[in-house]
Amino acid sequence: VKVDSHTNEENQFYLMGRDMADFGFRKIMVFLGYSSFPKLMKKFNAKLLSDETGHFFTDLVLRTMEDREVKEIVRPDMIHLLMEAKQGKLSYDEKSTKEADTGFATVEESDVGKKTINRIWSNTDLIAQATLFFVAGFETISSAMSFALHELALNPEIQDRLVQEIKENYAKTGGKFDFNCIQDLTYMDMFVSEVLRLWTPVVGMDRLCVKDYNLGRANKNATKDFILRKGEGLSIPTWSIHHNPEYYPEPYKFDPERFSEENKRNIKPFTYLPFGTGPRNCIGSRFALCEVKVMLYQLLQQIEVLPSDKTKVRAKLAKDTFNVKIEGGHWIRLKLRD
Repeated sequence: VKVDSHTNEENQFYLMGRDMADFGFRKIMVFLGYSSFPKLMKKFNAKLLSDETGHFFTDLVLRTMEDREVKEIVRPDMIHLLMEAKQGKLSYDEKSTKEADTGFATVEESDVGKKTINRIWSNTDLIAQATLFFVAGFETISSAMSFALHELALNPEIQDRLVQEIKENYAKTGGKFDFNCIQDLTYMDMFVSEVLRLWTPVVGMDRLCVKDYNLGRANKNATKDFILRKGEGLSIPTWSIHHNPEYYPEPYKFDPERFSEENKRNIKPFTYLPFGTGPRNCIGSRFALCEVKVMLYQLLQQIEVLPSDKTKVRAKLAKDTFNVKIEGGHWIRLKLRD
């Protein structure tokens, strides 16, 4: 699969991804419908994706797998793992290597994936998994990068401190640029952590209760305990939790110092959820954080981010979509550093 979005901005791969990731009113209704009434939605054959987008990714995944099987191509990627799963060869790789600290927002790997799974994977299962991985990293990472640049434009003192850290890191490593040197940038991690708190790309999560659980009484006036029943669905309002002044004073103020070594230990557990938590957390948190940090590192070495006449100083979220973006668009100026 070869894509060049720099010279061909309207390439089919990008257009299909945008169609898939754009959550307007119809899509969110279908999504909520399947969350609440799955049998009814299946009966009416309600679809989240358009036929064109669905056929595109179906053909893409199956054709790629078939091509690799015929030509005996092996690549260490998601498609290879799915092919291994279909053949019943997928197993957890027990390695004792110590991973680098990839940042405060990183979530821990779940034990769920370490179990032996005995099941038959259909082509539909494989296509769904590959498509989910693609869409999960399409809009969310773009949103995080856009808001990171927005905050840099509005906060020159924060940008200066970030640039200074990058310069010091560059001098210390002799210009070496790899995964490990990115993890040494303390202020970079503070900055990205605050971007993900203030402008959470995924505003909420859903979970399925697997066993009855007593939550106790909701308030002092309640007469009985509230029991969460097995099979019930839960909606977790990540955005609201991240903007609750009880957990984050002045929640709408952009302040990376919330995540300094002295302050981050005071953050209440389960109140910071950019990648979720528990067994169903985001499997791509390390990759996503690395993407954002690499972009900022390389951009700020050469470019100064400035506000433009159209930059929204008091940004409001757009109301015509459920995607997280600024009303009126994201506008900044980029200037070459001296």
